[in-house]
Amino acid sequence: MTDPDHDIEQALASLRPRAPSPALTARLAHELDAPASRRGVIIAWSAGLSAVAAALVAAFVFLGGVAEPEAPTYRLVHVEQTRPDVQYFRPVQMEDGSYARPLRVRWQDTTRWEDARGNTRLINYRPNDQFALLPIETN
Repeated sequence: MTDPDHDIEQALASLRPRAPSPALTARLAHELDAPASRRGVIIAWSAGLSAVAAALVAAFVFLGGVAEPEAPTYRLVHVEQTRPDVQYFRPVQMEDGSYARPLRVRWQDTTRWEDARGNTRLINYRPNDQFALLPIETN
């Protein structure tokens, strides 16, 4: 075949690696064996230091940790509901021929809670706005 890729593939297939020299294998064996003893010492020291650090963290968390403040205990101090503001509008004729008067009522609810220990207050303010149609009876 005259395909250049085929020639390259054939050339690469015919390549065979050389066997390493005895000096190279001896040096590799020496390098791989030497750190094993040092590696064991490093692993032992790392494990020991990790255990000491974990013990210190556990002692700090369980024995000397900052205590969480207690949650506030609110008690109801004041409740207020304003007088409703009622607005009447002109009567309207419904689809069935009857009449109804539109009505809007507005008021506000306020509750106040206090925690004596923390001297904190919680005020819940709710404005209310209701709209309704009051049926009107005609004779």
